[in-house]
Amino acid sequence: MATDAVEKLGDIEDNLEELNAAEGEDVFNLYYRHADVDVAVHEKRRRDALLAPGVAETCEAILSGDYGLVPKRRAKIISDWATQARAETDEIIDLKNEIQKIVIETKPALDGEEIPRHVKTEVLLKEDDREKRRRAFYAEGKLREELAERARRLYRLRNEAAQALGYDDYPTLALAAEDLTVAELKSIFEKYERETGEKYRELSAEGTDRFKLGRLEPWDLNYVVERLCSADDKYFPKEAALPSLAEVVKSLGRDVASMDVQIREDADIPYGGLCFAIRIPDDIRILLNLKDGMSDLRVLYHEFGHAVHRKFTTSKNFALKTGDAGFFAGAMADTWALFVDRPAWLRVFTKMNENEIARVADASEKAFAARVRRFMAIQSFEVDAYAGAEGDLAAALDAHTERFLGFRYDDAGRWSEQYFPLLYPMYSKNYALARVIQRAVHRHMEGEFGEPLGEPKAFEFLADRFYADGALHTWKEKLAAVGAAL
Repeated sequence: MATDAVEKLGDIEDNLEELNAAEGEDVFNLYYRHADVDVAVHEKRRRDALLAPGVAETCEAILSGDYGLVPKRRAKIISDWATQARAETDEIIDLKNEIQKIVIETKPALDGEEIPRHVKTEVLLKEDDREKRRRAFYAEGKLREELAERARRLYRLRNEAAQALGYDDYPTLALAAEDLTVAELKSIFEKYERETGEKYRELSAEGTDRFKLGRLEPWDLNYVVERLCSADDKYFPKEAALPSLAEVVKSLGRDVASMDVQIREDADIPYGGLCFAIRIPDDIRILLNLKDGMSDLRVLYHEFGHAVHRKFTTSKNFALKTGDAGFFAGAMADTWALFVDRPAWLRVFTKMNENEIARVADASEKAFAARVRRFMAIQSFEVDAYAGAEGDLAAALDAHTERFLGFRYDDAGRWSEQYFPLLYPMYSKNYALARVIQRAVHRHMEGEFGEPLGEPKAFEFLADRFYADGALHTWKEKLAAVGAAL
């Protein structure tokens, strides 16, 4: 009987893996080729597979029986997925994918002209004309009109579905599968709010003084971080991005070509980059809006970090290949992004002088503070949005931006432009927590190996401790093993 349960679990995973590959292929084509794809069909198939007769019984039999660590962990991951699937009604899936199509197809309008969303992002990062940055900030008028009522409805529907399953709210349900509670998350945010406060205030004061802003406004933040914490774009031409990555991989004792990660750097997508794990470990693809500059280079390294994480997962079981907490997977990607900020990397791959390298290194604490606080604000707003979808969401957003970032939007429609939480619920925290873990991993590597760049043992450490066994151990166990914690 024991063997039968484990075999049944394997069949369940094999089915989920096939569904994942089909969905990944279609979503890749949706973003890269703008194909007419009904992603909702895939989501419903995955949900139905998780809720099929025998899945819950198989998982429960293994979790309650005399089985080893590996079957029990696989069953726990699938059981958590099934719980979340119960909250994914047809109405929720259809509405989310309707919103996704709107986001992809609706372009920002700047000065009367439609522009790709990555161009808007570029203006907010690098445009010296403050008034143009302000206009770019307000370029999503059409999107907010399309999303406002849909967003309220989606927040409400997800919350009601979670409560029907006995959870307090949707955030409680979503975090449970990541070994977190809402109270723990808020406690973590309070800790990093305190720890980043001084550096963020320094950044804000320096930015308002240097650029004569009077006060920091929402359309100033990304520009201030980019100008004060990054180096000039001339040091980071896009033509050198992929060659630099290949050299870094080589210095770590590996060959990027043999990894066979497909990288498309010309994708017009709403995000800086996306990694698609179609079939782990054989078919991993990356889409990028690659441009000159340090920020885009970090995106390349981040997405490649996702790819390497999956490429070097040796588990044969789908649940263990993909079952990491989202923020831990993000941390594995961010660990690679941080290589770009290391003085050793800057010395090898740019023509920056030592003074400029020292300035960028010194500014990294301020950049860290801004990024972590920005995503804590977005995630805190999302938690409130589930609690009061019919209430004053503009005031809720302002309360959190004022708390973490020191400004208010004072704009009744700004909250409805926050499309990311609608498409990737309770995911924004991943970007904040990933940065915290990323820095802890680098500190550990420095203690073990000195400078990790050029040290093959650093790659072996990442592969052995974090990649190889996939999600066999929880993020808390993996961090504890290297003396780290959130």
